[in-house]
Amino acid sequence: MRFRKYCFWQGEMEMKERRKLSRKILTVLLAVVLLVTGMAVSVPAASRITVRGGKVYQNNKLVVNRIIGSKARGYYYVDKTGRKVNTKEIRQAVDFVMKNSRAGDSSARRLKDCYKALLKYPYFGMTSCAPTAKNLSTYARYMFSRRRGDCYYYAAAMACIARVLGYDSRVAVGGVTARGKYASLSLHGWCEVKYRRSWRMIDCSMQRAHMERNLYLVTRRQYPFRLRCDRVYNMVVRNARVRWF
Repeated sequence: MRFRKYCFWQGEMEMKERRKLSRKILTVLLAVVLLVTGMAVSVPAASRITVRGGKVYQNNKLVVNRIIGSKARGYYYVDKTGRKVNTKEIRQAVDFVMKNSRAGDSSARRLKDCYKALLKYPYFGMTSCAPTAKNLSTYARYMFSRRRGDCYYYAAAMACIARVLGYDSRVAVGGVTARGKYASLSLHGWCEVKYRRSWRMIDCSMQRAHMERNLYLVTRRQYPFRLRCDRVYNMVVRNARVRWF
């Protein structure tokens, strides 16, 4: 019995040694191939995130206006002043972006992926009056948590999504109709994003009702329906605070 155990243990040790030797041989062969072909392999240094004076640094460089973090420790948005933003709607927007887009894609691609994901949330209710600046963060939080809402809720949530992806954003309110030039306008709100040096509309709620149209990143002149803009609320995130004005 002891002899059998010894033989088994010895065989296992020999197998481990063979595996180690195989790995070494493969490493040497790879190095030879790279040397012959002239290829270079770059191994990126580990990303080091630190906070100094309330500002976020990655590998000693100030982080501004983007999502940062890791799957293990969590992701968060750093504003244009280099500060981590902990407000609920911004944290929810970051979670939404990370769940509905790929980190390696461009901001433009991620914005569109998130737009498509937000369109899946059902239209719910109808606000009887246009919101004021103090309502918009609450609307965004509701949309992210309840996953439903009307045009103003879509607009506020989309503005937060665009902001954490690095785009300047705002919410516009006014009226709209798709029923012709003589029909009265209904209360309406939509998101606008600064894209390629001009403000573009992202109208989630009307897009849901008119899937045959393109209402994503269009100018007001390109918008296919009768539209009236009464007020614009800019979203500004600075010094870890969110303001609408």
